[in-house]
Amino acid sequence: MQELLAPLRSSSSDDSERRPSTHARRVKHLTAAASPQHNELLRVVNLLVPWDLAVAYLLRRERRRLAEHLPAWLDAWHEAEALSALAGMADRRADACSFPDIAEADECPFFDGDGLGHPLLPEDEKVRNSICFDAPGAVALVTGSNMAGKSTFLRTLGLNLRLAFAGGPVDARALTAAPVRLFTCIDVTDSVTGGLSYFYAEVRRLRALMEAARRDDGPPLFYLIDEIFRGTNNRERLIGSRAYLRALADESGLGAVATHDLELTELAEEIAGLENYHFREQVEEGAAGDGEARMTFDYRLRRGPCPTTNALKIMRAAGLPTGGRDGEPAPSASE
Repeated sequence: MQELLAPLRSSSSDDSERRPSTHARRVKHLTAAASPQHNELLRVVNLLVPWDLAVAYLLRRERRRLAEHLPAWLDAWHEAEALSALAGMADRRADACSFPDIAEADECPFFDGDGLGHPLLPEDEKVRNSICFDAPGAVALVTGSNMAGKSTFLRTLGLNLRLAFAGGPVDARALTAAPVRLFTCIDVTDSVTGGLSYFYAEVRRLRALMEAARRDDGPPLFYLIDEIFRGTNNRERLIGSRAYLRALADESGLGAVATHDLELTELAEEIAGLENYHFREQVEEGAAGDGEARMTFDYRLRRGPCPTTNALKIMRAAGLPTGGRDGEPAPSASE
């Protein structure tokens, strides 16, 4: 800590220029001197010499000195604050967190998380899941119903990986990871001022991801993609998603992709490293006591494609028209 805060401290009077307190005190005196109307003596001096010009010169000089030291001060302060936050997490949540093992790729799987949880969720509401990525080329294709936990799971992977490489504790029973580059395509937004539609913003982000995966100047890429190509129609989304995942699997990266397109689960038959996972919901008929079905989620990650969907059930529960009972066109009045 002493080494980290060295830019903010000085060990001798000769090195006092490095201390922020020295400059703060000097600025305080200069700003007071810049207002001679509050001091009778300074008002007299200002009649004899260009006091305002002298103070303005000294303030300008002090600003130049501050500009030299401020970046180092802010870097030290920001790093100290970040380390303090990580230490606080380790202290306050010692029972729920652990320190990860970071090792070379030939000594461990690239990512092996046991009991992973989202760091921002309350412990009594958190559901922990485990997953392992053995080598480059491994892809976890996560399908599931709406609100089942797909996006939260991707964020759980990314946050814990970032915490691990920052030197802090992770929200997991155990986590082993090899050095990777993290790249996410989550919560992409459009831009009115930039003239970008949602779909084009997503395309640009996915292009950057592919370019990063093709670079071989560093560790493998660990990517997280939430709802690939959601900004276009069903037919073109499916065609584009298949082509993109095939190309991505040929690179040296690894990662997880969440999608509603159950047809993509068939890629497991042609991509060796792709494995299907899913989250699901449970529908309890009449559980609320009023004859209406109620959906519940256990947020457990399971292997295999998702066997259920729930979009129409959610629409029906909200009072929106959905056609027939299972989504088929409603019969006409003549029928």
